Amino acid sequence: MKRRMALPLGIVMLGLVSAYVAAFGPRVFTGPLAGALLAGFVLSAVLMIVGGLVDSIPVGDRTLSWNAVVGVGDVLLAAVVTLSAVRSALVDGDTASWVFAAAMLAGGTSMAWFGVQTARDSRHVDLEATPSSRRLVAIAALVAVSFGIGAFVATSV
Repeated sequence: MKRRMALPLGIVMLGLVSAYVAAFGPRVFTGPLAGALLAGFVLSAVLMIVGGLVDSIPVGDRTLSWNAVVGVGDVLLAAVVTLSAVRSALVDGDTASWVFAAAMLAGGTSMAWFGVQTARDSRHVDLEATPSSRRLVAIAALVAVSFGIGAFVATSV
């Protein structure tokens, strides 16, 4: 299931970066860090696309399987998103920015852990082509609870 989602996710990510750069032009590159973050986002998208298309890629003397490529893409995406939120908090300095940065740090840590587990082909992630119905119910429940918590926070804060 993870592999089927990697290709569309990578394509959407590239589309978002393209739209962002097309809409705002060279102003998006406000400094070296902004350029590095965009480059990291693009590299993560490319890794997702490659992992979704091929079974393995040769890198020097080694061969990396698709899950290693997608896992590295997940870790890179987590780092870029987290660093971007922390950068915004440092620039703005207000409480809301720091709360958002802390939330992104928690989410980014979770995403990075998931990426490492995907790269290792761990038992903690579902790399099967078709997930079990029990796993689908658990994923749906997790999405519902996450949405509910997000809606609660958005309406009460």
